Amino acid sequence: MKAVLATTNITEDQIYREFLRLGMEQLIAQDLSKRYYHNELTYRDLENLEKQFGIRFENLISEISFLEKNLQKDIFNLDAKIDSVEKNLQKDIFNLDAKIDSVEKNLQKDIFNLDAKIDSVEKNLQKDIFNLDAKIDSVEKNLQKDIFNLAQALKKEVQINSQFLLEKLKVSNRIIIIITVIIVPIAISSITNIVMLLIAKFFK
Repeated sequence: MKAVLATTNITEDQIYREFLRLGMEQLIAQDLSKRYYHNELTYRDLENLEKQFGIRFENLISEISFLEKNLQKDIFNLDAKIDSVEKNLQKDIFNLDAKIDSVEKNLQKDIFNLDAKIDSVEKNLQKDIFNLDAKIDSVEKNLQKDIFNLAQALKKEVQINSQFLLEKLKVSNRIIIIITVIIVPIAISSITNIVMLLIAKFFK
């Protein structure tokens, strides 16, 4: 018998499920779908199908073609959805890239401003340190000058006090000499007289 050409755009499983939908038993549907898919279905097989299940070859081809068209339509819709998703993803990726670029630019700007502030603070600190060093040097010089002046004043004061003490010592020495020359002999004479009187009274 001459074999019937099968449609190659659909799968064996789709043919099998279509046979099952028409009420065919699983084993028969599996055998026929396999032979149909591999172009091994004969006209006698088709005649048996028409007698047993009321299936005409033309109707079967028509239903398979309808199934194929629906499948192609679904594939087209799926492709359209995939294209739409891809476009949306590309748009989202573009927007995300733009946001990343914007964030990066803002970060670079903030880093630049921060560097500028750090440089400004560093310069101000260096200026303050320089001014502080200058003040410390000035205070040190003034202290050295004050210490020198104080030392000179103390030296002068010591010299004045030394001269004053020397003059006092000279006066004291003169007084001691006077006392020694005048008062001591008088005192010795008085004590001698007193002693002599006491001795005289003792021997009476």
